[in-house]
Amino acid sequence: MIKNVAVIGAGTMGHGIAEVVAIAGYSVYLSDVSQEILNNALEKIRWSLGKLYEKGQLKESDKTIIDRIRTTVGITNELKEVDFVIEAVPEKLDLKRQIFSRLEEIVADTTILSTNTSSLPITEIASAVRRQERVVGTHFFNPPVIMQLVEVIRGNRTSDNTLNTAYEFIKTLNKKPILVHKDVPGFVVNRVLLRIITNACMLVEKNIADYRTVDAVARYKLGLPMGIFELVDYTGVDVNYYVSSAMIERGFKAYQCKILEEMTKRGELGVKSGKGFYTYPSNRYVKVNLSPDLAEKLNPLYLIAPAIKEANWMVEEGIASKEDIDLGVKLGLNFPKGIFDYEREFGKENVTRALEELKRISGEEEYL
Repeated sequence: MIKNVAVIGAGTMGHGIAEVVAIAGYSVYLSDVSQEILNNALEKIRWSLGKLYEKGQLKESDKTIIDRIRTTVGITNELKEVDFVIEAVPEKLDLKRQIFSRLEEIVADTTILSTNTSSLPITEIASAVRRQERVVGTHFFNPPVIMQLVEVIRGNRTSDNTLNTAYEFIKTLNKKPILVHKDVPGFVVNRVLLRIITNACMLVEKNIADYRTVDAVARYKLGLPMGIFELVDYTGVDVNYYVSSAMIERGFKAYQCKILEEMTKRGELGVKSGKGFYTYPSNRYVKVNLSPDLAEKLNPLYLIAPAIKEANWMVEEGIASKEDIDLGVKLGLNFPKGIFDYEREFGKENVTRALEELKRISGEEEYL
């Protein structure tokens, strides 16, 4: 039975996860490399809890919840009593492996070790410990307090008990977990998203459409909350470049987007730098103004068909169920419907035809 939880890393994701766990009633240890970082994290948690309390979204007082969170500098013996660990440090494999190795020296043999990685293989992280069956992926989405989705990912040696315990634990946090049964690059949600982004990039680089047309189709024909390139600007051009590169290096066969690499080198990183595919005065996101007329210039299947193909491949390979994939894109990407809903609406024959056309345009094999 899980009573005490440790969150390693008090950055944006870490302090958000710690807040979610404390709200659910668990005692939480929040760990980072300095007390200054931890104090800053606690201030952000207090602010967030205060807002939630004002809105009547908490069953207890914000003070009661914050009192469940204890801080610790480094990975110390204070953590020996924890039943479940969530690691949420930066996406550096060596750093994560060092942390897992250190944790194994302190926590009980029955303690589950989970990682919040969004792109690194669970199996590579788990190789740092002796009992790899107790390592699992728990990929929260940003911001954790608001986003409902958590991907629960099985590494190559994760036991059924570990996977099931993590899945049930995530449900107690009032989150909606989906199961990822195989440790593939990008898991479920990022694989779907990256298919759309790399394909959109290919259409622009091959002069089939400009980025405004692509974004207008995404918004007005597919009903997505943002255009594809608008989303890349929002999340960071460099972030998308590094994640896609890491996934391609690990065997994800996709079109390599030269635009993202060139923009990253120029420092045109999107909202945070004030310029990406669009410009953002004061480095703040403002919804891009796109004419609906642009959406008539491109077949929407040219954007969504590769993602439909990817989703079907994941089902065929036993990576995730149709239901979980659809739930993942709706909750993780704010799609108005699931990928398989798009397939039903457009029709399988039309999807296949679009993929054949995309293969001809790109010269790439992954479209078929």
